Amino acid sequence: MNIRATLLVSIIACAPLGACSSAEGENAGVTEWLGDETHLAISGSFQGSTFDVHLEGAEADSLYCNRFYTPLPGATPDAEGNFDGTQVYFAMKEMGGIIDFEGEPKEFTIAYWRHDVAEGVELDVIPRQFGEAIPEGKTWSDINIFNPGENLLSGVESAASSGTVKLLLNSGAPDASGVMKPSGGRTGEFVSVSWGPRKSLNISVTADCVSMIVPWAQDLVAP
Repeated sequence: MNIRATLLVSIIACAPLGACSSAEGENAGVTEWLGDETHLAISGSFQGSTFDVHLEGAEADSLYCNRFYTPLPGATPDAEGNFDGTQVYFAMKEMGGIIDFEGEPKEFTIAYWRHDVAEGVELDVIPRQFGEAIPEGKTWSDINIFNPGENLLSGVESAASSGTVKLLLNSGAPDASGVMKPSGGRTGEFVSVSWGPRKSLNISVTADCVSMIVPWAQDLVAP
């Protein structure tokens, strides 16, 4: 299947019959999780551009998933600088890959924060407030669009104001602490997020994950 990953200026995408006159949050492209095969599908509009992305099979080779854990306040690493699972908490999961952005390759990521819930559980997206704790059942969700190989903060970075993140696949055996999944496991999720009227994205994604401990996340989200 050929890559369908096009971003068109919204004024072009809005036909004279009013194709872009949908209400806030309405997104008729990707409407559900597309299954456990590795893929990334995105539909909707953001910052004046319309997304129509579908990567699968060999075209999904660039997809990845990172589980980020961060040390609890006061945790001390061992002599080799390592923390064990009892000393950390889940900070964020980031999934992404390379898409075609207006004729140029761009890296796209979607993330959710703090609660690595079980399959079938849905989290409500709330506005991001760095440094604060996120209540149970809630999460932050943000996207990045940047040049492949560069710092993810070098391009567009934006946190949604509302929406949902539903985990449909979240495999991987936890360690003795019950917190970390050392093998990384595999994640599949359906994300529907909004930044306001006519600014929303629906995303279906599945990929293998890797786990890592990152001290920088401790300053961003409280346990």
